[in-house]
Amino acid sequence: MGNADVALRIMSFNISSGLTMDGRLDLELTASVIENAEVDIAGLQEVDQNFSERTDFTDQVKWLAKRLGMHAAFGPNLTAHPADAKWPLQAYGNAILSRHPIKSYQNHLLKKLEEGPEREQRGLLEATIEINDEAIAFFNTHLSLNEKQLERNIEELLGIIRNQDLPAVLTGDFNAEPNSPHMKRIEEELDNVFGAPASHPETYKKEGDHGQKIDFIFYSRHWQVLEAETIDTEASDHRPILAVLELYPKA
Repeated sequence: MGNADVALRIMSFNISSGLTMDGRLDLELTASVIENAEVDIAGLQEVDQNFSERTDFTDQVKWLAKRLGMHAAFGPNLTAHPADAKWPLQAYGNAILSRHPIKSYQNHLLKKLEEGPEREQRGLLEATIEINDEAIAFFNTHLSLNEKQLERNIEELLGIIRNQDLPAVLTGDFNAEPNSPHMKRIEEELDNVFGAPASHPETYKKEGDHGQKIDFIFYSRHWQVLEAETIDTEASDHRPILAVLELYPKA
């Protein structure tokens, strides 16, 4: 099967740790959004793994993978050791769910500022996913509200993506609007599934200094976009993005 036959339903979704718009914990609702959209690969941000009381110390990665029958990769960016050594490590970060086998994955911890506000550790989760006889590189991130750290981390992640030659997809919550210099920098090397900044829909539902159009799916030159939309749901304070991407035939 040639790569012209590879079309994927891709989702980027900040799940807000499974907390609904009104603050209720409902991971089943999160799962149903992914299931009903018939997603092939999802990049999820704000995922808890045994993290805290807010999510009943649930391993959300394991729970979602089992509930949806998907392969999973997790990139912990914040970790803490529980009071009792018998309990599992507490972690928070990004996840990738895939209906296709994940051949390998690694979490790249991005550089953070030494001082100042918004110094949360950020990361880029990278997975190599096997689809029929093809391999793609899938990246997922959640970037900083701090302008300096955001600028630095974008250069880092572009360098990581540039370092491989597989067809690439980048999902994430970038905490920046499509017409910002940060997103324009990414679009020097990757394309936005919504095209021009004016076409990008609102994805964040609360008022905030970082804007309402902050979630993205970017792709390399290997792909063409067949569809792109957001999904209305109360499962999170973010609207997930769903895009259908198809590989161009090999030259």
